[in-house]
Amino acid sequence: MHKIPNVPLGKVQQRHVVRIFFPRLYSAHGAAMVSQENLALIYDRCLRPTLAEVLPEFADRAPTSYAAAYMQAKTRAGGLAFNTLDVPWNRLEEVATNLLAKLQEQEPAFRDAYFVHELRGTKGGTIHDGEKDWERQMAFEDMFEHVDVDNLNPQEWLVDVALTIGVEGHVVTWRKSCHRDLLRHLMPRACPQKVAALTRNRQKFHFDRTLQIKELAGFRATTANFKDNDEITYVQAYCTEKNASYQLHPGVFRRRQPRELLKKKTEQKIVDDLDVMSQTFYECAGEGNVEGRDGCARLEIRIPLDKARDSLVTLPRELVERCVVAISRRVWW
Repeated sequence: MHKIPNVPLGKVQQRHVVRIFFPRLYSAHGAAMVSQENLALIYDRCLRPTLAEVLPEFADRAPTSYAAAYMQAKTRAGGLAFNTLDVPWNRLEEVATNLLAKLQEQEPAFRDAYFVHELRGTKGGTIHDGEKDWERQMAFEDMFEHVDVDNLNPQEWLVDVALTIGVEGHVVTWRKSCHRDLLRHLMPRACPQKVAALTRNRQKFHFDRTLQIKELAGFRATTANFKDNDEITYVQAYCTEKNASYQLHPGVFRRRQPRELLKKKTEQKIVDDLDVMSQTFYECAGEGNVEGRDGCARLEIRIPLDKARDSLVTLPRELVERCVVAISRRVWW
């Protein structure tokens, strides 16, 4: 979906972005961007007239044109710093309906536009005890506090539900030899032979090995087209110890290129970065004056919204003991 041209239209608080997608602008060989010309049409002919109709009190706040808004947002360094307009919640539906109608009328390329809600940074925001009904319900309500769930088709919305297994003072990870057992538990109606075939399909099943040890590995499995998948479209099993080295930016844990070893300057930088990495792992082990860092085995499944509250509530103790291994924190790091 990220390849369909789209633009961010607004946001709710800090982590909830509302985007509008234009499927008719999609090109298999083009960039997923909306041109400046189209952005000007969208604002000048559709968005601003919509605001004028639904929110006439914004007349003194909305820029007169896309060109004026762009000029106003441009910084001395060449970047963009945007102003915002707060739309009252009780007028959002009217704004959305009018905007889509005007887009439909304006250009054939704008027809069939639709909104997408993007929530980022929500992992761990609804931690709860899966075996308690009231905690599951509260977690669900917290996650969708900004969404009118009653107006959604739950079969059209997918939600990731996760379960974490941890032991204090240890790093807990998955056994490769038990991946099929885990999948068969999650999809009990599936044929065991079909599950085995799925784990051999390199396009739909990927191993994530730990420490290059053969028996310790998580996995990612795409099960959307898998027969008898119990409506699970994706499964991921991994160890959270990767958080110690995970970076969104190219930092010291980035992938290195062989050519970096051929120059003194970059070679020395790698040596210096190795010292930093070593210190990180040293502290994770609990050496020095720090407590150390544990790691947990985490299992995630992607399911329809209406099944979110009753899926992956827990795992049988026997299955857990068979599928995971707990290694002392100091030994691991």
